Amino acid sequence: MNNPIKCRKAKFWLEDGVLFCVFIPKECDNQFKDDFIEDFLKAIALLSNGSYYPLLIDLRQLSNANAFSVVKILAKNPELKMAILSKSFVVNSYFMQFTILFCKRIQDPVIPNKVFRSYENAIKYSLETNYVFNAY
Repeated sequence: MNNPIKCRKAKFWLEDGVLFCVFIPKECDNQFKDDFIEDFLKAIALLSNGSYYPLLIDLRQLSNANAFSVVKILAKNPELKMAILSKSFVVNSYFMQFTILFCKRIQDPVIPNKVFRSYENAIKYSLETNYVFNAY
């Protein structure tokens, strides 16, 4: 974990060409609102330093309601679309995976949104996305 950045509800870091985001459970008791996106975007801008990387968002520490709120806020955010290559959401249940996948509001033809139950598969997908985009 290289130089992590902590904002109000999450911790971010850049490693092996992937931006990681892990939510801090004790900071996430309340429902997520659109205002947390500013801190989110600042952390990504600082870490990426003008480059584009896939973003892996670990939602396993959150309740289903909070995880779904985060996905809805981040899935189609226009500023986030301009800062990253893809979004991978990691969830801890099939219920959340299918709920998110079937939610039409998260479908995005520009920046792919993928949902995984396996952290390792999410990392693999993110590394492949980075390699394809940044291959010379």
